[in-house]
Amino acid sequence: MRKRRSDTNQFDEGKRIMMKGVNGDKKAVKEAHDIFLGLRKAEANNALIEAYYGSTLTLLARDAVEPIEKADNAQEGLDSLNRAVSINPKNKEIRLLRAKVCLRLPESYFHCSQTAIEDLTYLLNRYKKDSTYLTTDQVQEITKDLHTAQQNAKNN
Repeated sequence: MRKRRSDTNQFDEGKRIMMKGVNGDKKAVKEAHDIFLGLRKAEANNALIEAYYGSTLTLLARDAVEPIEKADNAQEGLDSLNRAVSINPKNKEIRLLRAKVCLRLPESYFHCSQTAIEDLTYLLNRYKKDSTYLTTDQVQEITKDLHTAQQNAKNN
């Protein structure tokens, strides 16, 4: 039981640090990546850990200087996010993470706007069946992101 509590605390800490990375802190990106890499080794089939691990890889890609490192990290991150969705396709947080990453990757190279459209549509459809599934702010943001993904797909 003690290990589970420790992993939960580490997971929450990893998410907190990752958000600093999302906001531009490159050191935080590396720290969050290390945390999720360790958690991933401990729980290989945990979809949520896999999704956050993949997200940190895409942040490493964003911050990389070398084009090959950028491309490799981004693709590996996208592969991890896809694996997370295949493990747990109904998880809202995983779908939101993957959609956000897909929106930020260059469509001309990664061709993942359609994946973002699928995730965002899935979330909105769940909301239509259960109005407590998403908050009003989430619905507005998802609707805006869906429009962006559709524009990206149309333009490429």
